[in-house]
Amino acid sequence: MGGGWSAISEGVVSTLRREMPEAAITQELGLDGANAVIVNSGRVELGLLHSAMGHLALDGAYPYREKLTNLRALSRVYADSAYHFVVRADTGLTSMEEIKEKKFPLRVSVIYKGSLMELASQAVFEAYGFTYQDIESWGGQVYFRAVSPSVELMKDNRLDAIGLTVQFPETNINEGSLRTEFRLLPLSDEAIEFVNRRLGTYRSTIPGETYRFAPDDIPTFSDVCVLTAFAGLPEQEAYEIARALFKNLDYLHTVHRSLAKLQPTDLPLVNQLPLHPGAERFYREAGLL
Repeated sequence: MGGGWSAISEGVVSTLRREMPEAAITQELGLDGANAVIVNSGRVELGLLHSAMGHLALDGAYPYREKLTNLRALSRVYADSAYHFVVRADTGLTSMEEIKEKKFPLRVSVIYKGSLMELASQAVFEAYGFTYQDIESWGGQVYFRAVSPSVELMKDNRLDAIGLTVQFPETNINEGSLRTEFRLLPLSDEAIEFVNRRLGTYRSTIPGETYRFAPDDIPTFSDVCVLTAFAGLPEQEAYEIARALFKNLDYLHTVHRSLAKLQPTDLPLVNQLPLHPGAERFYREAGLL
């Protein structure tokens, strides 16, 4: 409640209420990975989801126990959720490779268990040849805590690093760096390629000077956030939802900074997730496919 997704979903709900006044729409709190499960079940009809989580859900890969075949995409919501690996500068770490080379007793938060943030860190660690178990054997600890308390622990020197996948600049990281010197570690080409194969993400860059403590470009990977639907949502309703988002882009740009750059041509770009037939029909009629 009160986070970025809360504001974004409220903007989507307001848009649908404008264009579909006959519809009864209820907004519920959710969580990235879990949203795939409840949408797939039909218990709710719409949900926000990172596309990587959608790919894992369709494949039945961790954290999902079975293939979730009832997920369909309606629209891209925003892009460039970039992976950040932030460390305290006083750790002396300047590269991901050094963690394994030094068998560093890293105290790291990978945010919520089963979320894209955790899965991204897990894949990055594997790309560099170490695991959660290795970190613990070196005297470190892996935590699953939200971004804000993780930054507070960094500031209090009770945590060495945070791995998170967010749009930039991330407010908590920026504010935390005013009190504690942070460092943003770059990823190698090989690591980025490894993660992209695993999660369906894409190569990206956090530009230099995005953060005061990171003057140079940081190579990394990113994902897109998608509005998903239950496959059983009637085709005409999916069509109307896609049309409502298309017609109200100017309003959505004002809802949250994540939506400010969303353009009509972006809407059907859902990173190879299957589009709902109703949304696909609208995008074809609008000349966007």
